[in-house]
Amino acid sequence: MSLDLEDLDMDVPADNEEEDPKTQMWESIADGLATLSESPDVPDGISVNAAMFTREDVDFSTDAWIHRLSDVQGWLSLSGDLPTNSYDDFVKALASELGIEMDEALEVGDGAAQLSVKTVEKLRNRVETAVGLQQRFLEDLDTDGVSRAEATTLWSEIWSGEEDSVAESDSLQPVSAKAAVWHIFQLTKKKLNLAPSYQRGDVWRTGDRQALIESILRGIPLPSLILLRTEGATTHEVVDGKQRLTAILRFVGAHPRALERVRAADARHKGQGLLSLFTTDYPAFRRAWKVLEKETLTTKLEDEYYYPFKLRNNDDGGLRGEYLESFQGKYYTEISEKKIRVSGQEIDVDELFTGAPDYQIPVIEYLEATQRQIHEVFKLYNKQGVHLNAEEIRNAVYHEVTLMPATLFAAGDAAPGTRADQIANGALVDVPGLEDLGKTLKDYGFGDSRYKRTKVLSWILAVLLRDTNGKPLMSTAKHIDQLLDEVSDAEEHPDHSLRDNSTLARLFTWIAGVAETHMSHDELWAPEFKDGGSGGKWQELQLVGSLVGIAFAMAASPEDIEDRIDANADAIFNASKNQWKRMEKTQTRTQWDYIARIATELVELLGIDPNVASAAVRDKFGSSGFESLRAMIIVPKTDD
Repeated sequence: MSLDLEDLDMDVPADNEEEDPKTQMWESIADGLATLSESPDVPDGISVNAAMFTREDVDFSTDAWIHRLSDVQGWLSLSGDLPTNSYDDFVKALASELGIEMDEALEVGDGAAQLSVKTVEKLRNRVETAVGLQQRFLEDLDTDGVSRAEATTLWSEIWSGEEDSVAESDSLQPVSAKAAVWHIFQLTKKKLNLAPSYQRGDVWRTGDRQALIESILRGIPLPSLILLRTEGATTHEVVDGKQRLTAILRFVGAHPRALERVRAADARHKGQGLLSLFTTDYPAFRRAWKVLEKETLTTKLEDEYYYPFKLRNNDDGGLRGEYLESFQGKYYTEISEKKIRVSGQEIDVDELFTGAPDYQIPVIEYLEATQRQIHEVFKLYNKQGVHLNAEEIRNAVYHEVTLMPATLFAAGDAAPGTRADQIANGALVDVPGLEDLGKTLKDYGFGDSRYKRTKVLSWILAVLLRDTNGKPLMSTAKHIDQLLDEVSDAEEHPDHSLRDNSTLARLFTWIAGVAETHMSHDELWAPEFKDGGSGGKWQELQLVGSLVGIAFAMAASPEDIEDRIDANADAIFNASKNQWKRMEKTQTRTQWDYIARIATELVELLGIDPNVASAAVRDKFGSSGFESLRAMIIVPKTDD
């Protein structure tokens, strides 16, 4: 049911009347609760109802909404379960959780309408925070090397910070601020407090820092930095942009901690010119440091000391073409006198970082701020907006590669109103079952939130079709991006079959059929296999592995796949229950091993030779990823 304003005792306003302030907040709450219900993964120690629901299911005209809120209350990080057997008890418990006295929590009305504006606003804010932290938790889970326990800990810590700051968040006073653009030297020469009490530690890895410097060398504009200057102080505190500033300061050898250490060593070894070498010839400084300080400067030590770092020296870096390729693997002091073209100017690298070129960085400077306002501004900037996830970035970067919008459409994630005849010159119009593919993925527990279905479908396509030619599979995101790179690169891959619209039509006909077959044979999959023992929805690895297996089998033997499934259903069920147990470690290699074993053994259980299945896919679509996938199976070590 949809929100019924009449039943909520909220008069529908005339054109010139103001709408009840609670109406939009209720709609936001409904959207948020529905989003929270969509996640197939939850932090350790919290429970949610396994059933996914839509915003229309959050009915505020009856007490049904309290049951929907109860279904996902684990995401809200409440101190205890909300009672649903009594509406009055529920409201009383909810008000207590939101920190509202009962005399402020209610007003005249029945049901949901009796909640005060303050109560509804507090609830909306908590639901919106929960949605944001849900997304951060899921992104952490997708990060290589991050375990569920680690992602859960981070999720809990952020919630603790949110709850500790509730009492302070209602009293922001006016601040004075100005926006400007600064040259890089204005940042490297200014007194900066990079570690105020509210800032997190240095979390960027070397690759992140290298990528930022490459962006500057290529003239790519950077986002705004946010600085705060406290009353009477000359030092600027860094509110937003600490990781970027740290990378710049380290690269040019201007980080204050590094300079402090080098000056101390220079004083210990008078006449050896350590400080001069640090700023003019860093490779020579490293050699001198080893001799004088009896210490080899490893990457780990350089991170600890905030010393300079090299640029990347591989094809994954962003330094290619005229000027830039010769910079690979070099320190700043090795390239400072080299020419570069940035913002339409040909200048020395040194001038880019120490002079006044056209390339500048936007800076928002808060002035005359109190310590209280510092913390409030920091929280504000770290709450605003939602960082783009990998799927959103991929959709933007590869939107001109027809495979990308076709996948988006097939997954059901395309913009509302998008028609099949607008994709691939209409090649997808007559694809049977295409309109059901996104619904199937949604029924598996992957909802409308931020292209989750597109990620799963892109993952499956990359596994099915990308041949790495003997190279090991990288992360999921990298594997998908590499497939799209190959499709888009007409120079390197002039005859790539996935640029052909008729091939795309056959591809999505095949995938839609695979999903329909997989969904219609739920009896094949043991419950503990589907959800990894969590008692919830299908998990990604299990779904991808089993869909890929069915896909290869159907490519090899499309005419009798149903007979093969019927004949081997018991064997498949037993394998899913006893053999395909979710691995404890979640590193990239073990994830690929898990998917590969499921897909390979499923094909074999259906009586099909994996080599035959791979050849069938290669014959139909020009390439197959089966050999690359099977190469990721980890062979147990023996005692021999």
